[in-house]
Amino acid sequence: MSFLRIVYVLSMLLGALNAAALVNYESGSLEVNGVLLLADSANPDRYYYLPPTPRIAQRKDGGYELSLVKFVDPAGATSGGLLHLLTTLTLPTAELNELKKAVKEINSRAEIAGPVPLLQKEEGSFSVVSASLSDNKLTSSLITSGKAPVTPGARSAVAASLSPQGATLLWESLSKPTSDVSISVSAYYEVALPSFNAKINADVSTVYEHFSKLKNRQGGYDRKQIRDITDELTRTGVIKIDVMDRLPEATANKAMQSLVDMISQKLTDTIFDQKTGFTAIPEKETAVEKGQIKDRKKRGWLAKVFKGSGNQKYVSDNQFVLKKRSDINRANFSINLNRRAVVKIPLHISGNISGLYQEYKDNPAMFRVVNLADPAFQKRELFFRIDGDFSDLFEQDMNFAAVSIRKKYKDHDTATGELIFTREDLRDGLFSKNWTYARLGEKGSDWLDYEYRISWSLKGGSTVTKQSRDENWIAVSTPIVTIAPPLQKTTLEVDADRFLFEDANIASGMLEVRYKVLGKQKKKRVAVMRPSDAESLLSATLFHDKGSTIEYKVNWYKRGGGSEKGEWQPLEESYLVLVPPGL
Repeated sequence: MSFLRIVYVLSMLLGALNAAALVNYESGSLEVNGVLLLADSANPDRYYYLPPTPRIAQRKDGGYELSLVKFVDPAGATSGGLLHLLTTLTLPTAELNELKKAVKEINSRAEIAGPVPLLQKEEGSFSVVSASLSDNKLTSSLITSGKAPVTPGARSAVAASLSPQGATLLWESLSKPTSDVSISVSAYYEVALPSFNAKINADVSTVYEHFSKLKNRQGGYDRKQIRDITDELTRTGVIKIDVMDRLPEATANKAMQSLVDMISQKLTDTIFDQKTGFTAIPEKETAVEKGQIKDRKKRGWLAKVFKGSGNQKYVSDNQFVLKKRSDINRANFSINLNRRAVVKIPLHISGNISGLYQEYKDNPAMFRVVNLADPAFQKRELFFRIDGDFSDLFEQDMNFAAVSIRKKYKDHDTATGELIFTREDLRDGLFSKNWTYARLGEKGSDWLDYEYRISWSLKGGSTVTKQSRDENWIAVSTPIVTIAPPLQKTTLEVDADRFLFEDANIASGMLEVRYKVLGKQKKKRVAVMRPSDAESLLSATLFHDKGSTIEYKVNWYKRGGGSEKGEWQPLEESYLVLVPPGL
């Protein structure tokens, strides 16, 4: 590879390094209006600003994205509060314009391209620093977006629900120069840092000097040409190589060092090659002068044969010739090899949300006290409970009961809700559940009106909904509703004289009943009686359709085998006395 080609390839490599939009770390930085500006690594007149602190985001109309609401009960005591705010790292438009103007005064060609591109860690990049918001007695819940707003225009959210003490404490702290809420951001940004710098300087000079002097005297003497020739050749070649390696462990720097070594060797060979290089010796002047002095006599051919070509006498012309020649070649080379590394610089900044209360305390969009007695904020709590008489139904025949609720408004959308009662709820003693709806500014007493309907799921997949003329919805205004399935409960008591079993040679008697549940026939064995029973009275609970008839029959089983089947007959009373057949 020729020397010029090496220089060209090297320039292309350095140009590729400059293509990335990175900021410099060691040079070109400015601090203007308290903001640090970092110069672009490829364009020294382009700057990026480093966000000084997180701050409350602003809307297009200039208002701040901060809302603190304190709730007060009708007695006047603080009952809680809500905090919501959005934060950003982007400079406001007015502040950015002032910054651009100030930079122009320093450098008329300067421009601000935007914030320094930031990158964030996966965890812990955004946090809220607050004593009141971190105390679970002062703040019942705190939610953040969890990610730092590192991209231009991005925002992070903070929302908190405050206790009465927390709302009072936070409200008071916002009126101070430093509030109890600070926002902390941890991120990093990438910079271009020279990791390898090599300079190759070559200073080459070649000097050739030639001096000739000829003096002829004629007077009958043999002519002797006096020559005094001075030849002096001076060759000076200096190569100076400086290498600074800031990251010697990097593989790329080792490759750069190899490139420096190759260029240095090539340059050395080029400089000190005396035939084709910069230090080649010029063609010397010969000792014999070209041509003859005017009127000089030449020997003839015969004289040359016998006497040679030595000196001969010249005419008396007393001539003098002086000649001087100087050849000077100079060359100078300077090559810089520079490799830049991309280094991650950590950024830890925090900002406090103080100062806004003094200026915007009368702005209800940011700071507001709400009286809960206001109809717009009043709420009502409803209670639904299972009728205790039907608790056994869930163990026998019921899967669950579902209560659907709806509240209609004149100027707002309908609010809906649902409550579910399961067998496990009743086992745990949970017979009552509640649902709450808002008044939403309704002025009349009809804000107490609402509707509900109930669905019952029975074993086997049957479902029944309590009927009502308006699509099964029941309109009520009472705060407590007791719900019961559309079934009738009958407690059956069965009695028999066990001594009669002995007289009739009866080993046992079995009582069966049949009845309808949601229109479906259901048969159930409710009692088995034996002469050895300690108790003569047995009881059973039956849930059946209202107004439907319950039928029963008794099957008798004799000692030693044999049985007598009974006939189905209506149950007219809930107390039933059984007598063995034949008595």
